[in-house]
This record gives sequence, C-alpha cells and structure tokens, in this order.
Amino acid sequence: MKVFAVASLALAAQQVSAHGYISSPAARFQPGAMQTNYVKTISESINPAFAGKKWNDNPEANAKMFTTAFASSSYKSLREMLDSAVPDCGFTLTDGTPVDVSSLKSMKWQNDQEQKGFIDSHHGPCELWIDDTKIMHSDDCRADYTAYPAEIPVDYSVCKGKCQLTFYWLALHEPNWQIYKQCVPIQNGSGGGSSSTPATTTKAPSTNKPAATTVAPATGGDDEYDDEYSTPAPSTQTPPAAATPSATKKACKGKSRRMTENLRKQD
Repeated sequence: MKVFAVASLALAAQQVSAHGYISSPAARFQPGAMQTNYVKTISESINPAFAGKKWNDNPEANAKMFTTAFASSSYKSLREMLDSAVPDCGFTLTDGTPVDVSSLKSMKWQNDQEQKGFIDSHHGPCELWIDDTKIMHSDDCRADYTAYPAEIPVDYSVCKGKCQLTFYWLALHEPNWQIYKQCVPIQNGSGGGSSSTPATTTKAPSTNKPAATTVAPATGGDDEYDDEYSTPAPSTQTPPAAATPSATKKACKGKSRRMTENLRKQD
C-alpha cells in the first residue's frame, strides 16, 4: 500500500509538471512555484453558452465543441473569458528587467519532461497578446503547433518600448477545464523602455547675416591686416639739404685770402 501511494504521488506530480511554460522570451516565476502547472480550473458554468453540452468526449471533440459554443457566448476573446477567472498573471512575475525581443520572431512553449510543445492530450484554444493587441488565436493549439518547442510566430513590432506579453491556453481534455496563463515583460529595442517616439528636432537656418567688414588703412598699432590689406605709404625720406648761401659765401672768402697770400710770396 505504501509503495502504491508513493507511485500514485509520483504519477500525480508527473502529470502536474507535464504541461509547459514560455521558454522564449523567457518567463520568470514566483519562488517555489511549479512553472508548468495550470493556474486554475473552471467548468461549463462560467457562461450559459457552454451549459448542457457534452464535455467528457475525447480532447479533440471537446475542443471543437468549445469553438462552436464560444461563438454563442458573450465573450469577444479568450482573454476576456479567462481574465474573469484569473485577473493576474498566475505564477509568473511581471517586474524586473524586461526581455529584449528586438531579434525574436516567435514565442516558444515547451514541455521538457515529455520533449513536446503542447502535450498530446491537452487540446483547446489559445491566444497571445502584447498589451491590448491580440497577436494570434487558435481554436486548438495542440493541433496547430505540434513541434518541440511549439513555436508561434509573433510580430514584436507592435511593442514600442516596454510591453507585456500574455499567453492564454485552455486545456479541455476533461470537464474541469485547465487555465494556463503566463506573462513576460518585454522590451522591443534598447530605447530605455520609453513607449513615446522621440520628437524630431529640425535646426532652423540662421537668419543672422554676417556683418560686412570694412578694412581701414593700417595704422601703426594694427599689425593684423598690414600684409593683406595695407597700401604702401609714399616714401617720406628727406633729400640731402642744399648748401645755404651763407655757407657758400664763407667758403669763397677763405679761398680769396689764400690766393692773395700766394701772390705776395711770389713778389
């Protein structure tokens, strides 16, 4: 009995941990939380559109029944329906550093224990949102995305700055429907998280015309423009002074005296 109880607990733990998680962009989880577990269960009682239907068929048939009934419900999206039951982000954390998704083209969901994306038995609808923009909807995620990991194409350009990616999945393999809801804070690019577009600044042409420059003739103390703009001044050199009449007269008297003395000596 003890061995059977241990085996039963091990099987239950395997089933609980065998669902999946967002691996890219990587979700972060609350300490101690089982990252692959569903958040909550609901049933057909959530809306009159689902009442009285057969919900204990095989998983594929249950998914088809849900698609038909959902069209008659008051919900406009799977998000609207599941947010009424799980208003927060389940076991995932939405604080901390956002994941840069500028180089990503998809979201990946995987189950490492079974090496699958969405496990075989868990058929049902899923939706992916970035903030309030619906990125995708599938009536049966298990049927539409079969790879490991399951890869859902995403156009991340709808995110400007910091955003929140939210994934919803409803597994319909039993009458108690399992809600999976995981959130990832993301950032598209390295713009510091701002969701506003920087204003473009256009530099206006200058209206100040440069003042016309009038070059004055060079002066003795303005050496800056001497070489380029100065006009050589006419030469001011003073010509040799001419002999004055008084000086010439003195010279003639001296010469006359010398000639008189010479004549006397000859006599």
